[in-house]
Amino acid sequence: MKNKLIIPGLALIAISLWSCGPADTTTKPEFTFTVTADANPNYAKLPPLQSFIFENYKGNWLMFSGRTNGFHNFSEPGQDFPKLMANQFIFVFNPTSGQLDSIAIPSYGGDTANVFLSTNLAHTAKDGYLYACGGYGVLSGGDSARTTYSYFMKMQMDSAIAAVQSHNASSAARFKKSIIWGQSPMVCSTGGELYLLPDNNFYMCVGHKFTGSYIDSTAVQQYVDKINVFSVSVANNSLVLTSSANGPITDGLPDSTTQFRRRDLVVAPNVLANGTDIGLAIYGGVFTYGGVGSPFNTGGNPFPHPIYMDYHQAPYYKVDPYSQPTNIYSTAFLSMYDSGSQSMITSLFGGLGDSVQNFNAANWSKTISSNIRCFANNKDTTTTYANVGGGLPAYIGSESIFIPDASVTYYQNYGDYKIIDYSSLTNGQTVGRIYGGIVCTTLPIGNNNAITSASNVVYKVVFNKLEPLQASK
Repeated sequence: MKNKLIIPGLALIAISLWSCGPADTTTKPEFTFTVTADANPNYAKLPPLQSFIFENYKGNWLMFSGRTNGFHNFSEPGQDFPKLMANQFIFVFNPTSGQLDSIAIPSYGGDTANVFLSTNLAHTAKDGYLYACGGYGVLSGGDSARTTYSYFMKMQMDSAIAAVQSHNASSAARFKKSIIWGQSPMVCSTGGELYLLPDNNFYMCVGHKFTGSYIDSTAVQQYVDKINVFSVSVANNSLVLTSSANGPITDGLPDSTTQFRRRDLVVAPNVLANGTDIGLAIYGGVFTYGGVGSPFNTGGNPFPHPIYMDYHQAPYYKVDPYSQPTNIYSTAFLSMYDSGSQSMITSLFGGLGDSVQNFNAANWSKTISSNIRCFANNKDTTTTYANVGGGLPAYIGSESIFIPDASVTYYQNYGDYKIIDYSSLTNGQTVGRIYGGIVCTTLPIGNNNAITSASNVVYKVVFNKLEPLQASK
């Protein structure tokens, strides 16, 4: 039985931000997040989901795949990723009307339908199309036969949403027609992230390939250890994935030492030094090589050093020496850019890992922290500012989604990347909402046997800017 989530009172989170140079202890510009459970009764209809695909398109929330249970449990047979707890439906939710529509997963030949039963697919969207790939899920052979898929889908969202909302006998057929499929080993990954950047190439960032059940001694795990870069075209009503000349992106080191050996992490868009171009930031992720004695090499620590990716000039990446102290697992995040201080701000909400040191104890976190990448004075420096005087109202965030509010202004033309213009924000403005993910409902919070569940609670995130950011002098 899932425990009910009891929401404490208002949690006020103050995050201190100051100039990118040496800290001036006399003036520290700050902003605050006020995070509460949204009281809108329409949200009560939402399904509990984690590690799922989500896209907010024309005011409708399209959702599929993922899990309906909490954190995987390896202590009991069949409790790692049971098929019974996979999300069996495709949902469309309209937050204005409160209408929730759904259809069962359409039948396909072979294992294609099982892609919708997978967890941790990578996905992105642009120009009315949703792209999704990979994911870990069942094979047609049964609950114990599992794999990481290499399918790539292109979904026309207008058609897919209309099919789900139509409520008639043709809904499943119409939904199937909204998708074109392709397949490639370049997208065989789970726990990684996918982006379509302005060079019109897709970037499938890290992750791993897992075959078999996690509690099966014959299972095989292989980390991707790179960013695959490819273009997509259509031939004979199928997608063709073609490797790009500037990929794959990697440090070329063996699995035991590479910085690209990461999964279950945050990959965030980044405005680059010129204030115009877009790159990517890879934050956190697990696990460093565990060595002999750990069957899936999970005895290591999370990765603290960010990887910054810029496709404009080889080698297209750099590993920053900065060590990120917290929020190092996949979680909801908010992206903002401040042109005045030339700072990219990525705010991370909860999840696992209240610190790098405590991550292996599976600590669930209430922490909100912001990774600040600053380009002022021709530098490129990273700092993390954690919340002051409080945390989230519950142990939430892991594998959840941040949904920007319709009122926000995006920086330049970066609505596709959901990068908010920091200078446009006003005190008391609702910047977005956090939905879904895994919630830890009982202590011990630092134990794999803690009781967890998938969340259907929506949290409103309100922003207050006390002082503007300032570039270092």
